[in-house]
Amino acid sequence: MEITINGFWTTKAGDVDPQQSITTPVSDFRFFYQIRHDSKSRQKVITKIFLDEKEISLVHEWLSNDGKETNFFEIESKYRKPGTHSLKFQIFEPVSAAVDAGPGKMIYETDVFNLIYTE
Repeated sequence: MEITINGFWTTKAGDVDPQQSITTPVSDFRFFYQIRHDSKSRQKVITKIFLDEKEISLVHEWLSNDGKETNFFEIESKYRKPGTHSLKFQIFEPVSAAVDAGPGKMIYETDVFNLIYTE
C-alpha cells in the first residue's frame, strides 16, 4: 500500500494546504494533516505524532476508499514555546482487529516538518 502525509496546516480542516514548515503564534494549538493512500478497502491505521521527538498524540483512524483522510491533533500549552520545533508522523498497522488494539508494525514515517512558534 502506498501511503503519505505531505505536511500539515492550521485554520480549518477543509482548507487543505499541506506545508512542510509553518510559522504561527503560540496561541495556535490545533493542526490538521491528511493521509493520502491507495487502499481500496476500509482499513484501520494508528498515527503517532511527535513534537521535538516527544509523542504528543495517538490517533486511531480508518482509511476509506477515496484515498484521503483528513484529521487533526492539538498541542498542549506546555509544548507551545516560541522557536523552531520538529514535527514527525508515524503510521502503524494495529496489533489486532480489536477496537482498542495498539500500534503494531510501522508502515510509514514522514520526514521532519518544522513548526515555528512566534510570540
